[in-house]
Amino acid sequence: MYLRGRLQWTLLAVTVVSGILAFYFSRQGAEEGIAVETSVETTVVTTTTIPYDPVYYTVKSGDTLFRIAETYQVSMEKLMTLNGITNPDKVYAGQVLELPAPTGFVTIAPSTTMQP
Repeated sequence: MYLRGRLQWTLLAVTVVSGILAFYFSRQGAEEGIAVETSVETTVVTTTTIPYDPVYYTVKSGDTLFRIAETYQVSMEKLMTLNGITNPDKVYAGQVLELPAPTGFVTIAPSTTMQP
């Protein structure tokens, strides 16, 4: 990298001088017996799975499998597989469909303690 211009030389000089000063003051603190205390706090995120009872839907007149899947935000394929449906056009009024249980994890906030 070629340094051209005063700005680059000035920035280089400032960087070198600040590095030397930082080194000097860090060594001076160590020689005087000044203890530097660092604190690290670790937070553990706990997740748990909450079991859900199966949810059932009774098909009403005029319902379509697509609309039911869209209403409950479920893919049609998953709904068909769960209920053993091979033809999505063959859903009848009064038929009871099982909806898939919600999946995923629920994050539980860690307990917090205040340091004195």
